[in-house]
Amino acid sequence: MSWQSSQTAADRFFGSLVYLLPILDVYAFGIFIFEQFPIVRELYQLLGPLMLIYSIPFGSFALFLGLYIGVVNNPQISRFIRFNTLQAILVGILLSLCGLLLRYVLAPLLGTSIVTQVLMNVVFLGTIALSGYGIVMSALGKYAEVPQLSDTARLYTNR
Repeated sequence: MSWQSSQTAADRFFGSLVYLLPILDVYAFGIFIFEQFPIVRELYQLLGPLMLIYSIPFGSFALFLGLYIGVVNNPQISRFIRFNTLQAILVGILLSLCGLLLRYVLAPLLGTSIVTQVLMNVVFLGTIALSGYGIVMSALGKYAEVPQLSDTARLYTNR
């Protein structure tokens, strides 16, 4: 199977579906956007059933492990789905690192200054844009090329 082969409808659907995970992960970064644009919070209400997973203690970690072990490491699943799943997981890991940086480094130094608000808005909007790009490209049956993330996902799925 080559990297540019045509994908089935199921591959396209599941390849797009995994990009909802970064959208759910970035919710905490959107507090300032939600204050300015309440419609965005209402759009998140559509994802309410999926957000229940994140309200369960260690629910997001269990979902991460399930996807990593059950999908990314499963050679019986198409490379297209494994690639997109790993790329979505990597975005989630980056979001976790950004959260730690903001919470333990920048927040004690800057508080809720305009710099913190701008950084949180950039992370939120960037993740939404990246996830939207991943959803559209996967729906078209193409690989979403994101610098560094795609290279890492490609190296791992080629093993």
